[in-house]
Amino acid sequence: MTFDDIVAKVTDPYDRQARLYPALLGLLPLLALVARLYAPNVSVLSGVVTLAVSCGGLFLMTNICREMGKRLENKLYVEWGGKPTTQLLRHRDGVIDSITKCRYHAFLAAKINATFPDAGQEKSDPLKADEAYQSGARWLLDHTRPEGGKKFDLLFKDNVTYGFRRNALGARPVGMVIAIGCLVWVLAKEHILFGAGGKIVDWPLLGQLSPPAIASLAVSAVMLLIWVFFFTKTSLRTCAFSFAETLLRTCDTLQ
Repeated sequence: MTFDDIVAKVTDPYDRQARLYPALLGLLPLLALVARLYAPNVSVLSGVVTLAVSCGGLFLMTNICREMGKRLENKLYVEWGGKPTTQLLRHRDGVIDSITKCRYHAFLAAKINATFPDAGQEKSDPLKADEAYQSGARWLLDHTRPEGGKKFDLLFKDNVTYGFRRNALGARPVGMVIAIGCLVWVLAKEHILFGAGGKIVDWPLLGQLSPPAIASLAVSAVMLLIWVFFFTKTSLRTCAFSFAETLLRTCDTLQ
């Protein structure tokens, strides 16, 4: 079974890109280790993967990845001070100019059949104001789903990017453990770690590594750097607010 065959098992574009890909990235160091250092057993691994896919393994992977991302998301909303769309709709938030924001308020208020608060009402009862903003954002999400056509193609792409980074950040601890574990495994297998003579690290042996071992170490090291420096709360926040702004701009499109 090739990589394309595995990916083809998940046909929904969102599930494939936002949920499956983060899970596969987490497993990449392990897959590279097995492929490069245990080539004779690759056929056995292929059979195991085929069996796992047939038994719903990919569906399980995407669900686990989504669950880890959603749990993290709820914690981040608290840290950020609310959902991005809610924050952008608040009068006290200055990212969107007041004229555009009033237009969004009027449009969404009419759609959910509710009155949006003015600045004074928002200040006196911020929780109730946020409820109105969240209801408006939920209405937008329900009416901008890409069910055929490309009217909201940009919004869908932003949503996929956000989902990918959110789920990857949620899976980051597991990904880091796998990458570190693969690094240690290869170094120990090549007797660089815990080798002969009681040495914890035998540095001279690094220059004698075989090409397969170097390739496996490179994949694990690169993935570890990506988990540490790319999949961060900061990069996710930037992506989340970009998606929120794109979502709110659909008010003008729908109007």
